[in-house]
Amino acid sequence: MPPLTTQKSCYVFAPDEADSVSQRPWKRRKTEPPKAPADQNVELPCAPLLAGLEKAESIQIRLEIFEVAWRQKETLLKDGRHLNYDLQTLSDYVQSHSIDRVLLSFEDSEAFEDKVLKDLIHVLSSWGDRIPFVLLFGIATSVELFQGKLSRDAIRQLDGSAFDVQQTDVKDVFKAFQSEQPTLWVGPGLSRIILQRQDDYIQTHSTFISSLKYAYMTHFFANPLSIFLDTTLSLASIQAEHYEAVRNLPSFRRYAQTLIERKEYETLRALLDDNDGLGDLVVQELQSGREALQAILRAINVLFRIQSSLTVKTQTPWSEMYIRAMCGELARSAVFEEIMTSLKKLPSDTMGDLLDDLAGISVPSELVEITSELDQVTGHLEDDNVPLRSAYDVHHETLRTTVVAQKVSLSRNALALSTQDSAYTKIVDRIYTILCDYFETTLINPQDLFLNEILIFDSKSPHREVFTPKPRFAIERALSSPHDYLGCDCCGGSEDGLSATQPATAVLYQLYLESGAVINTADLWLAFWTIVGGDGMEDEEIEQRRALALFSRALAELKYLGMIKNSRKKADHVAKFSWKGL
Repeated sequence: MPPLTTQKSCYVFAPDEADSVSQRPWKRRKTEPPKAPADQNVELPCAPLLAGLEKAESIQIRLEIFEVAWRQKETLLKDGRHLNYDLQTLSDYVQSHSIDRVLLSFEDSEAFEDKVLKDLIHVLSSWGDRIPFVLLFGIATSVELFQGKLSRDAIRQLDGSAFDVQQTDVKDVFKAFQSEQPTLWVGPGLSRIILQRQDDYIQTHSTFISSLKYAYMTHFFANPLSIFLDTTLSLASIQAEHYEAVRNLPSFRRYAQTLIERKEYETLRALLDDNDGLGDLVVQELQSGREALQAILRAINVLFRIQSSLTVKTQTPWSEMYIRAMCGELARSAVFEEIMTSLKKLPSDTMGDLLDDLAGISVPSELVEITSELDQVTGHLEDDNVPLRSAYDVHHETLRTTVVAQKVSLSRNALALSTQDSAYTKIVDRIYTILCDYFETTLINPQDLFLNEILIFDSKSPHREVFTPKPRFAIERALSSPHDYLGCDCCGGSEDGLSATQPATAVLYQLYLESGAVINTADLWLAFWTIVGGDGMEDEEIEQRRALALFSRALAELKYLGMIKNSRKKADHVAKFSWKGL
């Protein structure tokens, strides 16, 4: 509080000295503050405690102590913690944990306004002696354009260097997400929608991960049978309704049909009547289903690794292989045929590297024996730089041109193979046969698995409604049929017409749909009052005022939604700005 002697004039109000008119609070009388003698101290609120003996220096010291104490209290909550935006909290954490640097990443720095970026750099620079900040700016244009956005003061406070960063593809994120032995597998339809939306809108990795997380949340919160995915859960805690839901699954019906075809009627009757027996079967089949799905993932990895060793024109992404495998179409696709055909043309050195890489994956044990045989064949090569080639390689084929009756015909002739090439060709044939049998056995259709509805989530509608919403359609439907959202009895009977119990905005919107391109506000009000009001009402004037307030609010809401606007031709008219369904 500054001393009173520094004030030139003040406005005071003395109720006991003022007359009846001047006692009003807004009346003020301008007076001059009393001047204290030079040899006396200024009276302050606390001065009577010392009987006016406190010096001005002491008062100034108390004021300084107050400012320091209050500045500390301003940034503290009532329970003694710092506010969320107070950097002192971060400074204390850095000092207590001996942190070398604090990294702040701005993935899209061009999206920030210039002033916000300047102020942020200035604030962080002021804390640089206590918090070792490191700023990482993602620049999509150029360093020169980014530097032009900053002021000279902000540039002087930065000490930076530019470097290139290659972002991870979302398809690699999807591969890592599905390869880590998941509890739940994302189905082919939903996977295709998520990846397609990512390609169309080029969203961030966090948005892509949120899409996958929402799929998990939808399955575990909306599907009560997901309780069976808990391996530590006791069957005694499973309700009878869960078993009834299992019996209504399409996969259970197919399983029951299979038992009927096998004439195992007693087994089927036990599954329909005995919940304990059904629970044991569910646990057993879910474990078998997990193993089958994990084997499919390993087969996809094997096929993708084989493709990486080939020189094919178009490399199929791992995510596309996953989608086709979850549809049960990978083993019959053209991609699979092309990869397996190109496998037979690999030279011996590339084939040896491929077998070494596949040894780390769970593949048939016969490939390990073939690796040793291949080493024996290639160990007797005269020139290590010239690998062995199979009979399917183009190097062992020649083209012969024949001219008969002025017609040219081309034919392919196979060259004679050496002993080592013949031995290598037999090895290639064995590898091809083993891998084909492996893929045929492993790449089954996951939709044919028993209880696949619990292990695989492939519902597309929840994801589409959340991540690709239709706000205009939702608003129009809510205003046209408010009873669908309110769920009240008063609006349920007015499904085909207007009713006074409906919200005012919904009533006005349905009248708006029946109007032309230009609407008379007075006519619209009369139609609105006809619905919400009526004749023979008590206190009709009060009710009309209330209805007019609702009408004004509903009209303002329609204008806020962009459905109407003021007409330039007529002041008392509004123009329709949008039409339903367009």
